[in-house]
Amino acid sequence: IFCMHNCVSMRAFSAGELVRYDGYADPKIYIALSGVVYDVSERRDLYAPAGGGGYSALAGRDATRALTKMSLDPHDVGRCDIDDLLESANRELHEKALNDWVDRFNKSYVKVGTFVATPLDADGKTAFLTLTDTEQPAESRLTLVPQVQMPAKGMSDPELLSRKPRIYRIRHFLSKAECSALRFMALGTKPGEPLIIRDEKVRAGLRVQDPKWSADQKQLLFSIEERLGQLLGVGPHEDEVELVGTLTPALGETASAGPRCHLGVHVDTNGGRPWRYATAICYLSSVQAGGATVFPLAATSEHLPSEEDFEAIEHAQRLLDRGIDHTDRVTVLGEGPDLQAEVDTLHSRCELGEGISVAPEEGMVVLFWTRRDDGEIDPYSWHGGERVSAGAKWTMQKFKEVPKSARSPTKLPAFVRASRRGLMT
Repeated sequence: IFCMHNCVSMRAFSAGELVRYDGYADPKIYIALSGVVYDVSERRDLYAPAGGGGYSALAGRDATRALTKMSLDPHDVGRCDIDDLLESANRELHEKALNDWVDRFNKSYVKVGTFVATPLDADGKTAFLTLTDTEQPAESRLTLVPQVQMPAKGMSDPELLSRKPRIYRIRHFLSKAECSALRFMALGTKPGEPLIIRDEKVRAGLRVQDPKWSADQKQLLFSIEERLGQLLGVGPHEDEVELVGTLTPALGETASAGPRCHLGVHVDTNGGRPWRYATAICYLSSVQAGGATVFPLAATSEHLPSEEDFEAIEHAQRLLDRGIDHTDRVTVLGEGPDLQAEVDTLHSRCELGEGISVAPEEGMVVLFWTRRDDGEIDPYSWHGGERVSAGAKWTMQKFKEVPKSARSPTKLPAFVRASRRGLMT
């Protein structure tokens, strides 16, 4: 749960003082960012070296350059010089990364002081090695470095499409260049080489630390993981899977035949991932025809629910109560044959265009919650992909999962409610 903390007194830290709060010599973990020192001890799962936290390299260090660059390279950790980054071709990306991280730290952690960099600290050459205490004048302890406030240029404001389930759309979340790079990465093709699209569907994991990526590719994936984490309430963690890129080609001669959602409909706890709570679908391309994401039960404010709507929700809930999280489990695997009427209801609503259908649009992201505020799976969140009848559909998905620390009946509802606060309207 995020909260804003005010500092009662501000201590000035040198690099030598800061490094002592790395979780080893002292159980507290401090990190400096943009001239401010934060106590991040409450997130030992992320920052504690002893626990192998994903950001443990930043414990007791200045993280300004590393987080601005979206890099955990030892050459970047412990440095606060970023002028070269803010003057580079990727200036806007770096500015947004810094702004987002500063905002996140301000909302999440207690400020315990300021960071005073010496000329040697600035480039990282000696900041980690020195343990010399330097007492600063009393007035410097109250000096805060101004925060950098950079808007996300080009990105649209979140648009609420539905409250049941909660669905948001954000246009221009990714740039055309980012979408292009991600398409090549999903197919394992180098830029400049032809993209060969075959008839079969392609799914590829896009793990940030995969050794096959270049530094720029890792930075791109890292940035997207963090941006989605801020929108969906919690950053990337070890209890969830990496980003997944998907190419869905047109169905060829069969494109105009068969059901609209030809692969059935499901909730995102299917596939043996029962702790998923929200999903982001990034559209890496527009589609000539078809390819919409269909939510056949989504409720809008445009009309009052009918008796048919209520009956459909009852059918959706009945499937969940019986442990059915994908209609294929009934139609293909033969589980629960007595539930065929319930499955037919969902499929019929897809065919009739009930609920909400979101057409693919390059650069757009759609965010939706699989769980309600009480932590239970939302029966309104059943969805499926419309068949692609012309062109090809490229997407990248992030399935957000509840961290193990919140997987209890008492903690889960509060976690889900908190995860929505960044987008609440």
